[in-house]
Amino acid sequence: MKLRKNIKNEIPGILIAVFFAISFASCSSSTTPSSNNNNTTGSSTIHPKLGSTFTDSSYTRDTSLNPVPSSGSVIVYTLTDTNFSIGGKTNIFKFTSTSDTILLHYESNGDFSNYTTFGIGSLVVGQEWVTLPSQSQGTIPITPFSTFFFIDTIQVTGSASGTGTETEMIGTHSLNASKTLLNADAYAITLKVHTLASGNTAFAPALGFPTHFDITTKGNFSGTSLNGGIHRFLIDYNLK
Repeated sequence: MKLRKNIKNEIPGILIAVFFAISFASCSSSTTPSSNNNNTTGSSTIHPKLGSTFTDSSYTRDTSLNPVPSSGSVIVYTLTDTNFSIGGKTNIFKFTSTSDTILLHYESNGDFSNYTTFGIGSLVVGQEWVTLPSQSQGTIPITPFSTFFFIDTIQVTGSASGTGTETEMIGTHSLNASKTLLNADAYAITLKVHTLASGNTAFAPALGFPTHFDITTKGNFSGTSLNGGIHRFLIDYNLK
């Protein structure tokens, strides 16, 4: 198989390694939530209906992990399917935007899973379901996997843990949110690359959707910093 001449220059991007594809914002109007959707203490997760929209404000982080103001954008996700299937799961909720797709599966105990892409851009190391213990608040390991690329094997391990609850304001609405932390470790021995990524997520059961998502990556490749990340937070929603 012919490799592109600049493949070595792409390896650092690949080994940023844990782009948490929740990829988890302003509508002209917003539907006022019902009393259940405005509940700050309830823990039952609703399942939004087709056509519901969620609007994120999104920023990238620089190598010092500070948000880059000029990178700001608005991303609107629309629930387009509630019976999607992929990766061994069915009854998946599919949220689409012009830039990416979020796939969520609501677990029976109130936790939720996200079909996660490990990699960056079009260069993918692997895709796995990652369960975030938003309701159970325990610790759940991700399924370890490895992928051979070019001259080395990239290995990915990690786990997700509950980190408590908080109250979030989305516009004028106060919502209870459950917090989780995903830690992932990607390394390649021959290339002497080691990256660590962490993803903080808050999930509002009353919306069935994350209220914010923050990924940071730390590591280096032959002296080149791989630090960076992305910060997204919900600014509007319209439940059908």
